[in-house]
Amino acid sequence: MILIIGAGLSGLSAAWHLRGHDVLVLEKEREPGGLARSVSEDGFTFDFTGHLLHTRDPQIAALCDRLLGADQVRLERRAFVQHGDRLVPYPFQANIASLPDDVRIECVKGFVETLLPGRAPAPGSFDAPARPLPLSFLNVKTPRGAYALSFLDWAKATFGDGFTRQFFEPYNAKNFACDVATISADWVSWAIPKPALEDVLRGAMAVVDKAFGYNPRFVYPASGGIRRLPDAFARELDCVKTTQTVVAIDAVAKVARLADGSRVRYDALLTTQPLPELIAMTTGLDAAAYAAVRQLRWCSVASFNFGVAGTLGHDRHWVYYPDRTLPFYRAGFPTNLTSAMAPPGQTSICAEVAYAPDRFPPSDDDTARVRDGLVACGALDDARRVTRATRLDLPYAYVLFDEARRAALPVLFEALVARDVIPLGRYGSWNYLSMEDSIAQGIEAARYAKGGR
Repeated sequence: MILIIGAGLSGLSAAWHLRGHDVLVLEKEREPGGLARSVSEDGFTFDFTGHLLHTRDPQIAALCDRLLGADQVRLERRAFVQHGDRLVPYPFQANIASLPDDVRIECVKGFVETLLPGRAPAPGSFDAPARPLPLSFLNVKTPRGAYALSFLDWAKATFGDGFTRQFFEPYNAKNFACDVATISADWVSWAIPKPALEDVLRGAMAVVDKAFGYNPRFVYPASGGIRRLPDAFARELDCVKTTQTVVAIDAVAKVARLADGSRVRYDALLTTQPLPELIAMTTGLDAAAYAAVRQLRWCSVASFNFGVAGTLGHDRHWVYYPDRTLPFYRAGFPTNLTSAMAPPGQTSICAEVAYAPDRFPPSDDDTARVRDGLVACGALDDARRVTRATRLDLPYAYVLFDEARRAALPVLFEALVARDVIPLGRYGSWNYLSMEDSIAQGIEAARYAKGGR
């Protein structure tokens, strides 16, 4: 029997691709979805965090299209960076025409300097692991060249001091709730687009109508929020059991113990649990694994959701905020994705605040501070129009990439796979994943499990 812990997108994808096999999915929450969940309150739908479906793999695109059916909208990205009182189209590094002359000069000058001989970072390349594991997403490669730099140094070497000072450093320090000189640049190869010099120059002189990055077009459910996708997976499965919390795993006997005292025996275990929690509850692993997991770092996020009377007066999908005086790093506007996210005559805003898990999280008193920050930056014109406020917490939000992560993951993955425990998903594989990536890991883990490992 194949046991899957966690009914997020990776776990559901694995279960869906294991149909016809003896599979059981255990989920501690009342509904499936993991981070891709939504809550409904008085006609509003609030996602736990910003989730948009942008697919590059035709197989996954076709699967999601079939699951969502007609209940989806296809959108062209309307994203911005707020710099002072100016809204700069995303990505910032290719659209600074509206900024003051001194800022544009600083940014363009710094970018040109990165192209001079001896200044540009070496092409990103990675050394293969010494002992490859059977699933590609578990093979942590050692980065060389540009990707061995800290994120701060990588940003300076790739975009120049100007773009780094004006956006990359302050924004990412807020997003990851840490000093960006302490994290590596391993995750940026696909997430942050580097435009050509011609594009930077054009973007410094006029608005550029060109799609950059990995998410210029995306899909979102027409109603019900992002939970419609995991719900669609779950409807086609009869093996998903909710409100079932696993509290202990004996990796030698291959037994999982639940909070109610019951036990489940398995032949293989696929788990999306965060690695720190998984290792803490698992016995029978190599001693090195228990030491390695203590090196992992992450940040948490509090998502403040507001219902607003009337219209927002703009059509933005989301905005990034590098301004350190604002508590949130990003704000999304769900009703600009689809009006079904709020009752008739009302709209909604979601603002995300990151914090280190070893520090006090934002409190309910911070709701007013976040609301007032939305007014200060112009995302909301009048705080009195807020009709409701809902806070959703994500204890695990973003994995922090650093030297310790590179060293710890091979130790952890080898110890787990040796006991037929396959970690997957954003927090199981301890990675920076899109929704498509999460589904893809489920597919690969299912193939591995079906092949008898």
